[in-house]
Amino acid sequence: ILNTCGHGNCSPLISAASSGKLRLVRLLVEGGAEVNGRNPKGETALLAACKALRGEPAGPETIKLLTYLLQNKADPNAKDRAGRTALMYACMERAGAQVAATLLAAGADPSMEDYSGASALVYAINEQHQPTLKVLMDACQARGRDIIIIATELGVHGGPVTRRYLNVLPSPNISPVSCMSPSDIVLKTGSPNSPEERHYQFV
Repeated sequence: ILNTCGHGNCSPLISAASSGKLRLVRLLVEGGAEVNGRNPKGETALLAACKALRGEPAGPETIKLLTYLLQNKADPNAKDRAGRTALMYACMERAGAQVAATLLAAGADPSMEDYSGASALVYAINEQHQPTLKVLMDACQARGRDIIIIATELGVHGGPVTRRYLNVLPSPNISPVSCMSPSDIVLKTGSPNSPEERHYQFV
């Protein structure tokens, strides 16, 4: 019963996690609920908890809930049927830098892509959430990867000016997202010691 999808096609654990009910989550996990069990949408309890934030910065109880799931071997890189991870949803929902840091500390990969080719880095920039983006960039650098954001912004005379940001955030005063179409922003992730280079097109 603990791992069976019932009303709303959610297991009790996934339902409790998406509702932010830490105490119930603890009881279910201690009772044998499968932490990485999935609903028909491919969501795990961790994914559902991040997806349910709905644009609200996560509070202390949410951080405790996510930490508890991760400590009980929740997979931080599990993907739902859209190919999205908990970290991607945290960025999409502007859950805050602390949520991103919690997931990254547990092994979440900031460069993983969903089925549309977008990564958590892409979602963080599209949401113009610089604290979260800084956490993601720091994590990439810690893994030996460089982040280059290439943006075409409006210059002082109204014409386009191309600027490159190497391992730094675009200035909030001249944010490329606010000055141009997101489709014109390209993010390159590559290691200076490797010929590999990955390109992300913002859509």
